[in-house]
Amino acid sequence: MPSLLAPADRRLLERLWAQPVHRTELENGLVLLVQPDDAAPVVSVQVWVKTGSQHEGALLGAGLSHYLEHLLFKGTTRRAGREISATVQAHGGSINAYTTYDRTVYYIDLPAPHLEVAVDLLADMTLHSTLPADEVTRERDVILREIAMGDDDHDRRHWDALARTVFKNHPLREPVIGHRDVFSAVTRDELMAYYRERYAPNNLVVVIAGDISAEAARASVEKHFGAAPRRRLAPVYQPSEYAQLAPRTRRDTAEVEQSRGAIAWPSVALTHPDAPLLDLLAVVIGYGDSSPLWQSLREKQRVVHSIDAHHWSPGEAGLFALFFSCDPDKRDAAERAVRRELDRIATKGFTRAELARAVRQLVVGEIGGRKTTSRRAAR
Repeated sequence: MPSLLAPADRRLLERLWAQPVHRTELENGLVLLVQPDDAAPVVSVQVWVKTGSQHEGALLGAGLSHYLEHLLFKGTTRRAGREISATVQAHGGSINAYTTYDRTVYYIDLPAPHLEVAVDLLADMTLHSTLPADEVTRERDVILREIAMGDDDHDRRHWDALARTVFKNHPLREPVIGHRDVFSAVTRDELMAYYRERYAPNNLVVVIAGDISAEAARASVEKHFGAAPRRRLAPVYQPSEYAQLAPRTRRDTAEVEQSRGAIAWPSVALTHPDAPLLDLLAVVIGYGDSSPLWQSLREKQRVVHSIDAHHWSPGEAGLFALFFSCDPDKRDAAERAVRRELDRIATKGFTRAELARAVRQLVVGEIGGRKTTSRRAAR
């Protein structure tokens, strides 16, 4: 079958993929990835810690990884917390972080001549944080407010309910931020033990993209990260998901103007050959207001306010899901209509034009995801 990728799109992707990425592993096990790019005189320095909420072991559901993300901005053996952001701002940059199920990422974007400042700060934060006791208490209150806000966010509650329905054994069933009761019981000693265990140089990936040379980036990372000793990383047990033998259904009630629904299926690992096909399937059936699901269920049947499809495969497990919103009195009708439309699509299949359009949308998304230096580093 001829390729669905238009020649112009192929050339765009080939140009992206042709940009070299230099990989180096330091003696202590830290991995460095560098992508020189002189399109603008800026640089993004990111430290990816290979630990997230699914790696919290006996304290799964406590939100340790997210808690640490907050605390690493609060002081090191060399700096008070306020100095960290002040130093970045003084050099015309910005600093931020985020936590997911499988990683915690700290990043600084700033003018390229100040690369050394960013590498120094991130090394200090990830390797030498002190987790001050008063900040542990203060950030606990901050995160408890975040949890309360999530309780009032119906989309967040809907996602959490879906995750706990799809995953009965895998850590992906637990929220990244943690459960209020488990989180509230976390002690500073437990945080420090988790920090010392997981923030080892051989569990870090430093990613640098921007107007720098691979040699300069390596020299800076060697200088600031190279002296940290490799440490033993205890394996974290990741239970596999049980085989699903029958459909699962969950219905929650709340005071809302619109009902939210989802129909989901367990998916494959990120490296499975079917993963990109499922990405394509999600786009072709449920991306945008021209998709078959939107046109049929919203524009023609008018049983939903919105509907889209997503394939989510963060690692060794994931899900393929359809999400929709509708009036509460149309919830059952909407679910039946979704299933009928899926049956129709499965019988009818797709035209070559529909598949080519979906491929084009994926290409545009990939290009759009690299618009900034920070986004290119994250790729």
